[in-house]
Amino acid sequence: MNRLISYIIGTLLAVSYFLSYRGILSHVIAYHEQHHLFLYSEAYLAHQLETEGLLRYLTDFLIQFFYYPTAGSALLALLLTASYFLTRRLVFLFTGLTDALHLSVLPSFALFFYTLSAEHELTWVTGWTLALCGLCLIGHLLRPYPLLQPVFRRLHLPRRTGWRITCLLTVLTAYTAGGYLYFIHHYNRKEGIMLKTEQFVRHKDWPAVLDYTERYLNSGKTNPLMAYFHSLALYHTGQLPYRLFDYPATLGVKTLYLPWNSNSRESEYGHFVYEDLGYLNEAHRWEFEAMVVWGETAPHLLNLARYNIANHRPRVAQRFLNKLKQSLFYRSEALQLEKQLTSGNVEGLHNALSAAPDRPARFSNVLNLGPELEYLCDQDPENRMAFEYLMSYLLLSNNIQRFADNLPRIRRFHYPSLPPAYEEALYVYRLKVGEEAFRDRGFRLSDTTEARFRRYYQLLQAGQTAALRSEFGNTYWYYLHHLSPYGNKAIDN
Repeated sequence: MNRLISYIIGTLLAVSYFLSYRGILSHVIAYHEQHHLFLYSEAYLAHQLETEGLLRYLTDFLIQFFYYPTAGSALLALLLTASYFLTRRLVFLFTGLTDALHLSVLPSFALFFYTLSAEHELTWVTGWTLALCGLCLIGHLLRPYPLLQPVFRRLHLPRRTGWRITCLLTVLTAYTAGGYLYFIHHYNRKEGIMLKTEQFVRHKDWPAVLDYTERYLNSGKTNPLMAYFHSLALYHTGQLPYRLFDYPATLGVKTLYLPWNSNSRESEYGHFVYEDLGYLNEAHRWEFEAMVVWGETAPHLLNLARYNIANHRPRVAQRFLNKLKQSLFYRSEALQLEKQLTSGNVEGLHNALSAAPDRPARFSNVLNLGPELEYLCDQDPENRMAFEYLMSYLLLSNNIQRFADNLPRIRRFHYPSLPPAYEEALYVYRLKVGEEAFRDRGFRLSDTTEARFRRYYQLLQAGQTAALRSEFGNTYWYYLHHLSPYGNKAIDN
């Protein structure tokens, strides 16, 4: 009877763990797979044993199977469930008891709760499982001489069936309730949303990125990474000029990108915007810095190979591909990229500076995206993303004069009408330069914008802050006067 119950408990544990890793904890599986790369080479084995140790080597071997999320979830669930059965077996070997209260569940729970954070190394799971296997082996060798059995001989539950069932149900209920409450209070929802969002960005699932970032922003929180991802999603869904100010842009221009500040965590994410802009040299720099921090993992090696192929540096790209060819699951991708070494064409990549002059040398501004966007627009005039990001950058930096100077670039693109935020900025520009100079530049404003500004100014003069925020909180005027971190005045140059 007790053995049957243990099988039922083990099955429930395995199913629960598996569903957790395929559902609410799916980001944990993806995170570990993206941050570990197992290679089948003697050099890798020697390096790992020398620097990381055998336990890390074995853990990386298991993590490589996380490439398939279902297989990875099943594998991790089986390891945690094995902890229950091995602990139960260990108790029997050293005490002669059958663990009637199923206390062996507790180590399995502890390991599961430890994996809730993606930053926790899975070497603990591997190490604990190996340790239990070793102790069970020792127990089998000592079983003819159960030295500890007399100590526990009398520690049995009452023999009456009713008492045994009552005790068992009480204990199992306590385990279930306690585990659930612990999970609810210790699950890092913020980490989960951010890592899930990153997964969607990597897969270019922009509607999902928009959904997750807005969930976060709707909570009233401000986070540079989520604002950065949100701007990317707005552009790729065709909404950046229209919804730039839907949420309070209190970060200013940092809403659009991550300035380089030697932050090891941010180093993983900075390349996204530069890759999409076609600024591959800068994307390469971010990815190389990330590889220095996180090691030669598959995402970094793949991207570095792609960027070097597009920049016609096949020998450099080959170095990264040779690493990937030693892996089990990334070998096919490496071989596919290897076919494109000489062509310089990589699917999904656009080199916006392919026609830019090599001399004189030009150095990127790693702190300020604005000059880079203007340079991209000059070298690649049809680059719509560079244009929209430049316009957004100038609006967010209060630079109305340069906004007006660069707005004529819009004629290269097909907009059904001038985005409202652009008209709102032009209204401010007209107030600064006067009606005549404004018309001389060929700008015109719609009657709707004129009427909306009169209403805005009326509420502003009346000091009706709540009504102003409610009606105009998503306008450039409100951002300029109330939210901009650069003051509430337009900049002339």
